[in-house]
Amino acid sequence: MITVEMLSTGDEVLSGQIVDTNAAWLADFCFQQGIPLSRRNTVGDNLDDLVAILRERSTQADVLIVNGGLGPTSDDLSALAAATAKGESLILHEEWLASMERFFTERGRIMAPSNRKQAEIPASAELIDNPVGTACGFAVRLNRCLMFFTRACRPNSK
Repeated sequence: MITVEMLSTGDEVLSGQIVDTNAAWLADFCFQQGIPLSRRNTVGDNLDDLVAILRERSTQADVLIVNGGLGPTSDDLSALAAATAKGESLILHEEWLASMERFFTERGRIMAPSNRKQAEIPASAELIDNPVGTACGFAVRLNRCLMFFTRACRPNSK
């Protein structure tokens, strides 16, 4: 049986300032599909800690779902952590950048320069479309583990 784990990121989750409803939803969803999570971890907004947990879990889990850290702010470190853990650079995904620009234009808004960061993914990653927001997801393999990076897992979450 495959081992599926979840990693939640963010100081606000780690400190209890917000309740991690995404983790609860995902754990239940996986359980209902007959693939229960074997482990859940939470790490704050610290690049070294994120890289360490990605490397550690990549040798133990078959699948790791990483939730959070894909926003436009300086403490959103998931893409950089994944690239660093793999020893590669971030690349700008031009198609996603264009998609984000359309997202803002269609709403009559100007995209802030900080949002450009949300189109940067590890060089070996495969983009995962996000039809409801500006942060794309991505998938990347590290050691034995296939990692999926998402902003929010559960339906109707922000």
